[in-house]
Amino acid sequence: MKNKISSIITVVSFLAVMVFFAVYGMLSPDSEISYSERRKLASLPEFSVKKIFGGEAGEGKYFAELEEYLLDQFPWRDGFRTVNVSARKYGYLQKDIGGIYVVRDRIFKMEYVLNEKAVERAADVYLRVIEKYFSGNGANVYYTVVPDKNYYSAKDNGRLSLDYEKMFSIMQSKMAGYGFIDIRDALSADSYYRTDLHWEQQKITDVAEELLAAMGNPAEIRTEDFTEKSFDGFKGAYYGQAALPLEPDRLVYLTNETLESCKVYDFEKGDYVPMYAQEKLGGVDSYDVFLHGARALMTIENPSAANDKTLVVFRDSFGSSLAPLLAGSYSKIILADIRYVNSAALGRFIEFPENCDVLFMYNTGTLNTLGQGSVS
Repeated sequence: MKNKISSIITVVSFLAVMVFFAVYGMLSPDSEISYSERRKLASLPEFSVKKIFGGEAGEGKYFAELEEYLLDQFPWRDGFRTVNVSARKYGYLQKDIGGIYVVRDRIFKMEYVLNEKAVERAADVYLRVIEKYFSGNGANVYYTVVPDKNYYSAKDNGRLSLDYEKMFSIMQSKMAGYGFIDIRDALSADSYYRTDLHWEQQKITDVAEELLAAMGNPAEIRTEDFTEKSFDGFKGAYYGQAALPLEPDRLVYLTNETLESCKVYDFEKGDYVPMYAQEKLGGVDSYDVFLHGARALMTIENPSAANDKTLVVFRDSFGSSLAPLLAGSYSKIILADIRYVNSAALGRFIEFPENCDVLFMYNTGTLNTLGQGSVS
């Protein structure tokens, strides 16, 4: 009798849970974005007889879309991850989960092990670009390495990290003869978003000044010379990975009359675009507000520049928020990301002027993978 009652209780409890989640799912509004997966979630598919009986192309398509929708919109899907991670962090006292760790509400990701061959190949790509486009044309070539956020946290918190000194040594050895600009002392853990890997634009004015001074084009860059515009709901790349109930970041982007007068050309769109893509705020990655996110090739023209100098920047996403701070000091900035465009083909799209300044700047995480077949 006891076994029968126990079985009934189990079945009823199971059905109650199923009914609860079914009702909860129907009453809850659909989510548009998964910050943990960095993608848009499926929406309820439009019913169509053709999608059910419409031949090879359409047959069964409706049910496949419906299944995707139900999986994406499963009630409390991120909540279960939060419970799991919280139990492991606070219950089992795990120091990190999947390489993600939190120190005083700041989220970090451990980057390791150093791939020396990848770093060497990345430097070789730099050298090929210099040889092809800037050899003998009077260009002033510089390079820097942007430290990932873990650089400023790992040692003090007992976490694994890249062998940064070895990485810097490899780059300086391979790039001997070109100007190295060391920006590490101009940054700290507080220079980066709490929930993301990127630096905050309003906190890198010292970096911009240091780069400009080293390239012989010094300028004072003060935040008070800009108007701050902000978005309070920025959930960075680490936010979803951490799966913890942390406050989102406040994303600030700086503008002024000079930046608003600049003409930004996007070669992928084949058209001029605003400096800041405000429509990206609140989307899958709000950091894409800076120069519209990942782009192979862009130019920024400053009609009010006090000189006719050109700066060519080979960069990753860190350069997207830095470039506007440099724009006031050059008549033109060319931005190229050699992860997305074959370096040998660059000359088909743009002409590099003589006597320009050239800056290679990729972050340590990118350099650790950049040479692994991703560029040529």
